[in-house]
Amino acid sequence: MLLGAATSSHQIEGGTFNDWTLWEREGKAPPVGEACRSWEKMEEDVKLLLKVGANAYRFSIEWSRIEVEEGLFKIENLLRYRRFVDRLLEVGITPIITLHHFTNPVWLYTKGSWLNPDTPKIFSRYVDLISRYFQDVKIWITINEPNVYAYRGYVEGSWPPGERSFFKALRVIRNMLRGHSHAYSAIKANVKGAAVGMAHHLRVFTPLGPLAKLPVMLREYLFNFLPLYSDVHGEIPPPVALMERISSRGDFVGINYYTRDRVKFSLRNPFGIEVAPENAWLSSMGWEVYPEGLYMLLKRYNFSRPVIITENGIATEDHDERIRFIAEHLRWIKRSQNEGVNVRGYLYWSLMDNYEWLEGYSAFFGLFTRDRKPKGDINLKKLWREV
Repeated sequence: MLLGAATSSHQIEGGTFNDWTLWEREGKAPPVGEACRSWEKMEEDVKLLLKVGANAYRFSIEWSRIEVEEGLFKIENLLRYRRFVDRLLEVGITPIITLHHFTNPVWLYTKGSWLNPDTPKIFSRYVDLISRYFQDVKIWITINEPNVYAYRGYVEGSWPPGERSFFKALRVIRNMLRGHSHAYSAIKANVKGAAVGMAHHLRVFTPLGPLAKLPVMLREYLFNFLPLYSDVHGEIPPPVALMERISSRGDFVGINYYTRDRVKFSLRNPFGIEVAPENAWLSSMGWEVYPEGLYMLLKRYNFSRPVIITENGIATEDHDERIRFIAEHLRWIKRSQNEGVNVRGYLYWSLMDNYEWLEGYSAFFGLFTRDRKPKGDINLKKLWREV
């Protein structure tokens, strides 16, 4: 069983320059600043992983650090990640590389990012280079949460580029799935024995009343089912595409799980409206903690594939609550395993408190503080054995 933590480059490295940097400079998000300085302190991060008994680590390679201008690659930065992977392997920690975790190089942003029909092939060129340098990395995540990226940036408009168009969001998802397909093929060609997939943000949607079943079905289909089905079965269903074939075969199912939404019917919104839960376990961000929901999603969406929980975490300043959170989710994972679900790994979000996008540094998800101080004793291997 892989046990460890997950992070992303913009959220921990500091010194990044991408479309989110522009968003921050426009005053639309808190400034990331130096983040956790992990670009300088990667080796210290390895020590943190060993302290919590981790044998796996999911991290992202920052595209803007590697392809600094279109077609111009900074190999020096690529070799910095290479040395980090060497250190992980040396101490027995399985590296899991994410190739796109929300941020885009500025030069791609000016070309329309994932609205640009050429972006899937541009992405695959970058992935082809990366995978040639990391042929000993066997687990790859091409794109993190395409549904969240499309919704935040092109429906809600709170993330770059700040659009509000459902139809543009569908085009973005289609191009991201195409990009995943191209990346899948490139990695498979370069890395013998590679397992390639995506990290899908899944939520539990609970209808409040019989009329709410319709908006829940819409949410379930578009947010949960469609991207994951496309990844696993290699076909993009409507309304994104008319069963367009892609190269992906879903070597594993990657699930990011945090919460559930209670949904009420609304005449004004076909997707319903969310209702705040009463007397529920809530994180400091107001998200409902619903561990059984992970079990429900594992049973519903495993597609007879190996599953890795690629993210699962709670924002809290109470470390005992964090341990309880992890233990409760691990219990439901074990139950799913006992019922035949092939769960291969659990990665807690996050290794340390980091930059949480629009929330800045106000959400404390980490096992450690930003300056790498422990919040309390925790050993993931021991916890897994005990639940």
